[in-house]
Amino acid sequence: MVQIIETLNDYGIFGLYMSMLLEGSSIPFPGLAVVLTLGNFLDDGLLQLLAVALGMSLAYCAASFIPYLVGLKFQAKIPDYMFSKIRKVQLWFVRYGELSICLSRPFGIGNYISYVAGMSKVNPVRYAVLTLLGIFPWAFSILLLATIYKAGGEVHWLGSYHFGF
Repeated sequence: MVQIIETLNDYGIFGLYMSMLLEGSSIPFPGLAVVLTLGNFLDDGLLQLLAVALGMSLAYCAASFIPYLVGLKFQAKIPDYMFSKIRKVQLWFVRYGELSICLSRPFGIGNYISYVAGMSKVNPVRYAVLTLLGIFPWAFSILLLATIYKAGGEVHWLGSYHFGF
């Protein structure tokens, strides 16, 4: 386990961005575990966390255009094994509209919403904005959790609140 953590540490911020590229492209990948682990190696500064979270969000957003374009171009040819998951996402999409692109990003269903957005021919700029708005809070929150854990529950810019780890 120590060797895995050291290897991840060698990748640093690049590793965070790569994990978000994989996650956004809808490739099964333990992005949460990687982000939590690599987040431990960042400095505690709020500005760095915000900047890294923004970079992670941009990487995720860029990669999410892969399944978006698959949905847009190959709607009739999507494999059957994916269609049941996509059907569940379509129900979200019908119920919440384009806002579901934003709301679903932090959850497992968020990777499949990209296919449905493509199938529904959502405007690409609107899709990108909604994706960024949905993934940024997740990225920042996970980095913040890693920072709080690393600091033993005390992060100077959060004030005097102690999280008790």
